[in-house]
Amino acid sequence: MHEKPLTLAAPPQVFLERLDPRIKLPCLLVWAICIVTVPPGRFTLLSIYALILLLLLLSNLKLLGKFARRFGAALPFVVILTCLLPFFSQGRTVWSYGPLEITEQGLWTAQRVATAATLCVAGMALVWASTSESRLLAGLRGLAVPATLVNVLAFMLRYLYVLRPELHRLTDARALRAIGDHGPGRLRSGANIVGALFLRAHDRAERVADAMVSRGFAGQRRDIYHYHWHAHELVAGIVFAGLIVALRWIVQG
Repeated sequence: MHEKPLTLAAPPQVFLERLDPRIKLPCLLVWAICIVTVPPGRFTLLSIYALILLLLLLSNLKLLGKFARRFGAALPFVVILTCLLPFFSQGRTVWSYGPLEITEQGLWTAQRVATAATLCVAGMALVWASTSESRLLAGLRGLAVPATLVNVLAFMLRYLYVLRPELHRLTDARALRAIGDHGPGRLRSGANIVGALFLRAHDRAERVADAMVSRGFAGQRRDIYHYHWHAHELVAGIVFAGLIVALRWIVQG
């Protein structure tokens, strides 16, 4: 069985899980802006940011497993980007093989981008690990994000779970017919699976849309979470954002 239900919001156990998503999301935005605007060569500041992130993770150890899975899923994209950057920058050549050249400026750029991207992805993974999909969407609506964008994200998350069993059923059917693991037959069957999945997704979307309209859906989702502002959470968010901005300002000065 490949069925996997939409992630349910388990009772919060650690501080980051209990923290209002309307506070976590602006803090994540401040975190990302401060990191990507760090001047070149300021690796001491990036090291301090990494230490802050590590302390947050250590103080919420129960999130370690979920954090590792989400961070590991995005890390290959950072690695690919880092490996490509040295070949596309002008500067003194430090290695060449035929038309390929690695420049000193490209290595410095790759190092800076890799560090900043890793910290940004790690911060996003920590917020994602501590916030369920339903709470995250409720937090976006609470921050007055346009309803259309929030609905698109909600339907996208929902359809990922709906279409996954469909994909597994198609791949299982191919495996039972013993097509083989290599050769043009596998590529042809893979293309057929993609086409069949697209048709099934389109048909499922039409049926779901008709069902939603018949139940009175008018573009507004009903939330089961109703957040209220708490003083200690606001103080925690302000202190964190203020610390990140202060460190960035001190370095700039």
